[in-house]
Amino acid sequence: MGTTFAELKRQVLLRLRDMDGVTDLAIEDGINQAHKAISRVHDFDELIVLDTSNAATVANQKLYHLTSDLALSNPKDIYSIRLMDTSSSRKLTYVPPRDLDRDVPYTEQSSTGKSSWYTQRGMYLEFFRIPDDAYSLYIMHSKWPSTLSNETDETPYLHLDDVIITLGTEIARTIINKSGALNDWTGRARELLSASILENRQRPDVTFVARPFRARSSRLSGEYWLDPFTRRDK
Repeated sequence: MGTTFAELKRQVLLRLRDMDGVTDLAIEDGINQAHKAISRVHDFDELIVLDTSNAATVANQKLYHLTSDLALSNPKDIYSIRLMDTSSSRKLTYVPPRDLDRDVPYTEQSSTGKSSWYTQRGMYLEFFRIPDDAYSLYIMHSKWPSTLSNETDETPYLHLDDVIITLGTEIARTIINKSGALNDWTGRARELLSASILENRQRPDVTFVARPFRARSSRLSGEYWLDPFTRRDK
């Protein structure tokens, strides 16, 4: 379990001189700003989730809002999408929106079917081909940290208390001193996180193998002759 908001505030207060209403608000804001800066620097495991229960396609619908349609919580970056259909399940391949617009500017011209490709347009995902049925979607994605407000709220990060407290203190001190300087808190977070990021990237059960450069997977599945992008995957 992560450290509570109350304990984080106590630790920041120990590094400041006075306690009043302004200081308390500055500490709370500093801690939450520190969380946001950390999340901009690196997706730590604690905020990478696999959603298997909320998202699904709808027959003849091509655009899906990340939160209102797919019910993702605080979505940040999409890591993987699987379209689930028992033994015919597949991982969807990401296509940049410019490629889709260039090759299939009017996606409705193709028949509906089981999607193989997707692109992201702001807060919307677009699937191609347009789904012909309701399919469950397993979406692995990173999240933005939720704002801490209650004393019992916990930081999502398990081993970053030192960074949160140090950065939160610096931000709170700037607020209290009414500094007009523009501070690069993301850059400061990157400095404080350098060792933690290296540790987080180590995967003891992974062996890395050098491969020729590939911008997209070469695996083809289903009715590949109906997909306009297969010629680029050879």
